[in-house]
Amino acid sequence: MRFRDTAHTLSPATIATHNMTTEVEIRRATAGDVEAVYEIVLGALRETNARDYPATVIDRLVLTLPEGVASKLEEWHAYVAVVDGRIVGTGSLNGKTVRAVFVHPDYQGRGIGAKLMDTVENAANVQSVDALTVQSSITAQPFYAKRGFKVVREAFYGEERTTVMSKDISSPSE
Repeated sequence: MRFRDTAHTLSPATIATHNMTTEVEIRRATAGDVEAVYEIVLGALRETNARDYPATVIDRLVLTLPEGVASKLEEWHAYVAVVDGRIVGTGSLNGKTVRAVFVHPDYQGRGIGAKLMDTVENAANVQSVDALTVQSSITAQPFYAKRGFKVVREAFYGEERTTVMSKDISSPSE
């Protein structure tokens, strides 16, 4: 499956109308969401993660990660965040592993990632999962740490440093 590079299809006029109180709907991802999820992952890699990784790492990830995430929507418990009818974020659960939490760069910092993670953690609780793991980018590590994930170990894939983190969810957090 091949996708167009249309990560920047949101117009500035549309983005400017959104604010912190924007209503966000979280729903299960469908096969029809593949293109939008691809675009979100691509945009987040190129704009957000590029601040923390060298261009060679971003270039390598751009070749495989967006398509890899988009192709797993039906295999994983995948969710999308929707604002005004537009998909702006995604996050998934694969067994005990949090996967592919990405928010379009123009919508970051508005609580959308947190809402996606709440949904993923609730799905894990329904499945009686007692602990979650995530392979976090350098970029997302503070986000996961704020949610109670602790560093387990560092992992390297060539120049790409990631951090394996975990969180006990067996007892409800207050």
